[in-house]
Order: sequence, then C-alpha cells, then structure tokens
Amino acid sequence: MNDLASQVTFSQVPLNNLDNLAQAQVSTVNWGRRGGEFGKKIRLRYVGQPDSTVVFRVPRSACVTKGDIVYSYAPLDETFSMEQDYLFIECENGFAQLTPIYCVETDLQIGDFSLPLTITEISRQDEFDGYIALTQYHYRDKMLFGRHAPLVAVTCHPMLPNVIGYIDLATAFFVNTPRRNILDEPTRLNGVAWESWTKDVIRKRIPLFVRIARCVVHPELRSMGLGRILVEHATEFVKTHWQSAHWKPYFLEISADMLRYIPFVEKAGMIFVGETEGNLKRIAKDLRYLKANEERLQKEIFKGEVFGILDTKLSQLEKATIAVNGSGEQNIGQFVARQIANPTLDGWAKLAGVLSLPKPHYMMGLNEEAAELITQRALAQNISSSPAQAGQVYVDQIYKSRLQQPIRLENVTYQTEFSVPRTEITHQIERAFEISLDSLVQPIFKNLSFEIFPSEILVVTGLSGTGKTTLLQLLAGKLSPTSGVISLPDNIKVGLLNPISVSKPLIEVIGRKDTGKGIYWMGVVGLSEPYLYVKPFTALSAGQKYRAMLARLLIRGANLWLIDEFCENLDAVNTRLLSQKIATLARKVGVTVVIASSDASRFIKSLHPDRVLILKGATATNGYEVLTSDDFIAQVELQNNVNAS
Repeated sequence: MNDLASQVTFSQVPLNNLDNLAQAQVSTVNWGRRGGEFGKKIRLRYVGQPDSTVVFRVPRSACVTKGDIVYSYAPLDETFSMEQDYLFIECENGFAQLTPIYCVETDLQIGDFSLPLTITEISRQDEFDGYIALTQYHYRDKMLFGRHAPLVAVTCHPMLPNVIGYIDLATAFFVNTPRRNILDEPTRLNGVAWESWTKDVIRKRIPLFVRIARCVVHPELRSMGLGRILVEHATEFVKTHWQSAHWKPYFLEISADMLRYIPFVEKAGMIFVGETEGNLKRIAKDLRYLKANEERLQKEIFKGEVFGILDTKLSQLEKATIAVNGSGEQNIGQFVARQIANPTLDGWAKLAGVLSLPKPHYMMGLNEEAAELITQRALAQNISSSPAQAGQVYVDQIYKSRLQQPIRLENVTYQTEFSVPRTEITHQIERAFEISLDSLVQPIFKNLSFEIFPSEILVVTGLSGTGKTTLLQLLAGKLSPTSGVISLPDNIKVGLLNPISVSKPLIEVIGRKDTGKGIYWMGVVGLSEPYLYVKPFTALSAGQKYRAMLARLLIRGANLWLIDEFCENLDAVNTRLLSQKIATLARKVGVTVVIASSDASRFIKSLHPDRVLILKGATATNGYEVLTSDDFIAQVELQNNVNAS
C-alpha cells in the first residue's frame, strides 16, 4: 500500500510533451472476472502497433470507456499492474489518472488507540464483498445508477470487518436549485464561461460536477470522524482520478437529509448553499409522462441512448405502480398527488423511494478559483449557516444549565445495618465466633471528604465492596449518608445511565417531544443508521445500547451524569470508542460526570478524566485516595511493568 507522503501522482510528472508518451485506444471494456483477478479489463491497441493489443486491468471505478485514448510512459504488457504503473486519459482541462489506483494509508484515532486504515479504490474481491455487505446493511435494495466510483476504508484489526466504511462518488444530477442559484450569473472559471445557468449550459457543463452519492460508516464506528476522513480522501480522488465526458471536475457536491443533524461534510470543508426543492411539485406530472411513454423509454435505455437520471425516474415509476396496484386505485398521478396533498401513514410508506423532500445541499470547489467562487457567492446570497448549526442550540441549552457550584462531601460515612433471625444454626455461629446477631453493621466507607467540581469528569474505582455503587446512589439521592453531609448545587439535574425499559422504537423514546432534537443527539452519539431509529432498545448491540442511553441523557438535559459499572460488558474497541465519545461530549456540553468501574485501566487513556477517586474500603487506614488522571495512568503502567517482569 502507498503512503500519502510517498505516493506519486501523475500531476507531479510533466505531461506537456505527449509525443514522448505511448498512446493507445481502448477497443473493449470487460467487466467480467476470471481467476483470482478483480476489476475491469481494458483492451488497448497502441498507435503504431495495429496488429497487437494488450489487456490491462484497471479498478472498477476507473473512468474509462470504449474508444477513449489513453497514455502511458511506455507500452504496457501483462507484467504491468494497476497498483504501480501509470495510465491516464487526456481531458479538456487536464489529465485524469486511471492507474495507479488511489490508495493511501491513514489512521483513525480512538482515544489512546490508533486504528490503521487504508483508503483505496476497490481492487480485490474481499474489498468488494465488504463494500457490498455495508451497502446491503444500510441501503438494502437501493441501487445507484450511472457512473459511480467507491472508495473503501480497509483495516486489518482482528475484531473488525475488513471494510469499515466507504464513500461512493457519482455523476451529478441534472437539476439542482441551490447549484443554479450559485451559478446563475456571469462566470469565468479556469477556461470555461457562461452568462447564466441555462439548460444548454447545464448540458455542456454538468461534467464539471461530481456528487457524493453515499457515505457509510460501520454502525459501531459512527461519530468517530471516519465520515470526515472519507470526504477528505474523496476530494483528493476526484481531483486526480475522476473525469466525465473528458472533463475533470471543478466542484464536489452532496445533498442528504442526514446533513441537517450531522455536519461531517462541513468539517471536511464543504459549504452549505441552500435546500433542494425535492420533487413534490412535479413528481405526479413526471410519473404520468413516464407511464404514457414507458415502452419507448425502456427501449432507449436498452439501446444506451439515455441513462442515469432516467434510470432513477423509471425506478420511481415501478415503485409507484406497485403502490397504486396495492391500493386498489388505477391512476398513478392522481394517487401520488392525493398523498402529497393529504398524506396517510400507509400511503406515504408505500411511496418510499418515489417522493423526495427538500434536502440540505453542500458544495466544494476543487481548485482555488472554484472554492473562492462558492464562498463569495454563498456570502453574497446571505447563506450564512447550515441546518446543522441548529445543533449548537441544543448544545447551548445543556451548557447554560451546567452546575454552578461544586458537589461537596464532608466526612461522609455510610454503613448498612441488617438483622438475621436467631436459629439453631445461626446461634451456633454466634456462640462459636462470639458475635451478636442483635445488631449487624456493615461499614462501606467512612470520613469521605472531597469536592466534585463543575464540568469535571471523575472516575471512581476500587475493589468490589469498597462503595463505588453506593457513592453513586448517594449522589443520586437514592441513599442518605449514615453521617456527614453531601451538599448539592441548587440547579442539579441528575441523569443515570440506565437501560431503556420500554419497547417503543428508539426515536419515539429519545425524540418523543422533539424529533429533530432526538435525531441530532442520536447522530452525535453514533446512532445515525436510519434503521436504528425505529429499532427498540432490546434489538441493539451492547455498544449501541450504551449510545442510546447516552442520547437519552442528552435529550433530558441532565447536568450530572452518573455511570455505574462502566463498559463492563463491552469489548476493547467499543470501550475505547465510548470512552472517547463521553469525554468529548461531556466537555462540549459542560456536564459533570462520575463514572464507577472496578477496572478503570481499560478505558482511562481514552476517557482521560480530570481526576480518579480510588476507594480502598472502610478497613483501610486511609479509606480513599484522589489522583490526577496522569498520576493514575503512571501507577497503572508501573504496575503493568512490574507484573510483566
């Protein structure tokens, strides 16, 4: 695999003298697989060698078709590979690279753990299988039409699948209102120009745009920054490897509902430019036209004369036809128009994939001139904030209600009292060991004095029986100390990280009062898979259950989080993921967190709390000790070294 620092791209090699390059025409493109090879094969006929051809393997995502003229530094043969050797195609505005494939090594940082990744075009069967598995999990049977190129995130971690995410790039949609608003004025841009964004200009210039069609991350790794990493690499990929109709792109764009709640594309540098219109105003008319001309249009598609957007339209027609037949009605246009005007739950559900609501649209310039154009025109149109900025309101709501004073414990002692009936057997114990059954007392801890500061993350650890759970119950007000005083701030709002007991879909629990707010917090904690919104708590994995409980704490606006037996049932990867997420969120919203665990060494580096309270039990001379996070980590590492030696 190539390292980013050492990867050589064709743009670093002079291409101004094409006479020194080997030139060939693509005579055939074969998508089939044979033997252990994977990808598509192109048959090249080099200029000056009319009687000889060579077959060269390129990735499935390579933007090349029959009849294209390609260039290489020397004639290729069977010994050359798409991982190492150069093949590129001349465009109207530069050169697009076909090979070597895009393949860059990077890391996903999860607390103290660095997960090595390779972001690459698909070139192996296992990469393709992993890509398909993620696609089926997230999109089920929804297909992409037209040219598209996926990049996959591959890891070798033994506890994870080999493909943990992907981003799919595709040809741009012909009609897009926010794009038109940005470009519908005189424009001069790197050798192209237009006075207004008319249909004729669109037909000619639509190849300058490439669309992020999908960005999918493994459900257990959401909200860790992988989506942003994928967008950043997609940006580099399209600059060097993408071409459409022999034009390299100037703009990258994306439209998606999820961007209302999760601004990962903004973190990668994309700019919000407005909302798409959706299709509610025109879909009924479109479907009537398609139904009347269905046979002709199908023949044209099979002849290869139209593709892409019309494929999507005919797919919508098929789904609408099934919906109408299932409803007992006859007229597609009337049925769809009626559902738009007066929607029903069942009717709208039957038209899933047919009706499209407005979506946030983001753009990015792929060169300096294009980037400046988008920035200036977005500002000129007063497009100052994206829908995702509404999430800051939810963050501010919790931050403004953070604890105003410390929580103080002064000489707190807690002991349990219990009684045992005197029987023949218990009386034998009483006599043998000279104890009294009249008053049995079990001390848990004694003379505990310390403060928990506002917005602090405190870990409570110690052996079983030293009072970790008891301390949390005292802070929650479920128990009262035997002696001593616990002083709580007036504005305290306690939240316990407890399982969700109801069997309703998650969104009805977390987003019951405000669906948008619920989706936002679910997305922030990493529950951004649409099918997770409608699952009950019991159907989630252990890691997803923790995330759901965390989202409920956030939606309720608690400013003191109490978490007992933290990550006791989670694997090492999910423990690190969740620890980092809690630490990041807690500091972002200003809440105070107290986490109890008998083995804090599993997550201490990822969580990196402010302090650690070590409970040693009522029998110890000094029943507790308070350390900084760094001091505790140093003690753990010292003990590990001693054990290892």
